[in-house]
Amino acid sequence: MLEHTVQQLRGLLRRPRLAIVVVLVVSLLLVGYVEARKEITLVVDGKSRTVLTMRATVGALLKQEGIELDPEDLVEPDYDAKLDRKMTVNIRRAVPVTLEVGGVVWEVKTAQPTVGKALTSLDIVVGNQDRLDPPAFFPVIAGKKITVIRVEETETKEEVKIPYKVERRQDGNLEIGRTRVVQRGVDGVAERRLRRLWENGELAQEEVVSEQVIKEPVTEIVAVGSMGTLSRGGTNYSYSRVIDAEATAYCPTDDGGGVTATGIKPKRGIVAVDPRVIPLGTKVYVENYGPALAADTGGAIKGNRVDVFLDTHEEAVRWGRRWVKVYVLK
Repeated sequence: MLEHTVQQLRGLLRRPRLAIVVVLVVSLLLVGYVEARKEITLVVDGKSRTVLTMRATVGALLKQEGIELDPEDLVEPDYDAKLDRKMTVNIRRAVPVTLEVGGVVWEVKTAQPTVGKALTSLDIVVGNQDRLDPPAFFPVIAGKKITVIRVEETETKEEVKIPYKVERRQDGNLEIGRTRVVQRGVDGVAERRLRRLWENGELAQEEVVSEQVIKEPVTEIVAVGSMGTLSRGGTNYSYSRVIDAEATAYCPTDDGGGVTATGIKPKRGIVAVDPRVIPLGTKVYVENYGPALAADTGGAIKGNRVDVFLDTHEEAVRWGRRWVKVYVLK
């Protein structure tokens, strides 16, 4: 059979015209094969290799090579693109990353090479004032976090209180230790323009842009007593402070013949005090009573209270209970 076929070919070759036709057909077939065969550089995640294929499209080439793509994977050129000779097909496998935008966190997969391109592919717009970490030109790294902080700047106007000042003036007509409000203070009002910076909806920074006084504050003026000399019965007494005290009276009947807390016998001119307010041994002048010595204490004498000693029970009853000024003498 083989010998018969060879003989037929030899017979055909003996015919010049037919031989030329056969050669032309074979040549065309060879040229068509060479033209149809493509040498493709296939790059997968940065690793390249050369493959030969007769396939027409990128998708057909991937099928030939047994390469399956996930929806997030990226192939360039496109899956339906036609193959050319000496062509490069690049495949990037999607990697997982954590994405936080405006405080909301979720997990995504992306095959984009940079942070900026990854956000664009996910339809996430980064505003001019927003902060991006890492920057847009940084490469995407599997497992890393991409953070977009939404930044907003606002300006507002508001009225604020201007606290009034207090001015204290010495007054020689006012007893030392006393004060009197001469002029009431009134707060002023200012219009303040504020610039606020918000990050993910929370206030991050605040600054005063301008402030204009609408109503000036009124200074409070307080008179401070500087009159430290008391004149009674032709005698001048110098004092350091004045105490408003509730005064009661006691007498020899109440005393029972005892002695004071300082060990001296009670007599007119002796008063009982709270040592925490007026130390024992202090000389005082009690209004409507006269000069006295703080020499005694009492169980009921607490705080701004004094108990004056009178010679008789009748005097003590007439004294009763009253409010008096007690001048602590120098």
